[in-house]
Amino acid sequence: MKYRRIIAAALAAFTLFTGATVIAAGTASDPLVSRSWLEDIFETPMEKYVETAFDTVKASLQAKTEGLQAAADTYARQRVATVYAEELAEAVLEKVEELRAQEETTLTAGMTRRTLKKGDVVTGPPGASVMFVTGTGKVVGPAGSEILNVTAGSTRQPGPAIREGILYMMLADNGSGIEVTSATATVLLKDGARGGYELQYEAYADALNLLGLFRGTDSGYELERAPSRIEALIMLIRLLGEDADAMENDTVSPFRDLSDWEAGKRYVAYAYRMCYTNGTGDTTFGPNQNSALEQYLTFVLRALGYRDGVDFQWDTTCRDLALDIGLLEDGELESIARDGFRRDHVVAISYRALDCELQDGSGTLADRLVDMDVVSRAQLRHAAQLVN
Repeated sequence: MKYRRIIAAALAAFTLFTGATVIAAGTASDPLVSRSWLEDIFETPMEKYVETAFDTVKASLQAKTEGLQAAADTYARQRVATVYAEELAEAVLEKVEELRAQEETTLTAGMTRRTLKKGDVVTGPPGASVMFVTGTGKVVGPAGSEILNVTAGSTRQPGPAIREGILYMMLADNGSGIEVTSATATVLLKDGARGGYELQYEAYADALNLLGLFRGTDSGYELERAPSRIEALIMLIRLLGEDADAMENDTVSPFRDLSDWEAGKRYVAYAYRMCYTNGTGDTTFGPNQNSALEQYLTFVLRALGYRDGVDFQWDTTCRDLALDIGLLEDGELESIARDGFRRDHVVAISYRALDCELQDGSGTLADRLVDMDVVSRAQLRHAAQLVN
């Protein structure tokens, strides 16, 4: 074993140093200290010492190894716990958001979105509810009336301002409700709540949008508001199937009150060149002024080939002609007189115009748009399904 080699090497060194083969005080045949004695004296204790030292070192190393392993295990457990806690926290937050979204979806399920203007009042029978998405309002009604703040579980009497994202419920159909105090407000209505103009022809807007004849604005269809002069003009150009021609037009109109909207400038310049419209003055068009019903009916009747001043008078008989050929339905004039002319009416009149016969008897307006490759028969069938 290695300990014996160490002792043998020590004995060899001792012999070399003394110049003797044995350590002796007498003769070689009777040494005082024999090799066997020396080996017995040194070898056994040396082996035990080395073994003991080795065991000590081994035990120390084992203890350190176990300590490092324990420390590593502890760190690993702590790290796993930390990661798990972080993931658990994220999962909890995600669940909370999911439940919140579900609650909001449940709360607003079946509610009708509507854009109201300043002064509009939301009222309704007991149980009717409203939530403001944007805009401001205040509680109104006769003395002693109140509405319920469903979210807070308490009532509100006339006077206090309402908050966005809060569900309010009517307790009596006595004129109590919420009046819009901002320029406009987007609200969600449910269970008979009423306020402002109620949309009637959104399906017509979808159908025209499918046909590429009505595109709405960045805020959607905006059917609840009045159409502007430039919007009415653009609708005329599209019904004529001349949208692409207008966009390729490079003429300039004399009007100086147009915005920086390049497409709008092209529409107005094209319509002016084609004598479809005049301005409100020599250098003004009034693009953002509201279009009256008579103005829009005149545009559509022109698209059908009727001539104002010959087949109708724009300010007196255009309504009668519109009723005769189906652009308007009985009772709608009363609705428009009561609620005002809206983009909602624009899409209804425009869609109905597609089925109207052209003044020259050559077919319908839809037929002409198909012949011009503006729309297809398949698109018209799909649009009809949306309306029906």
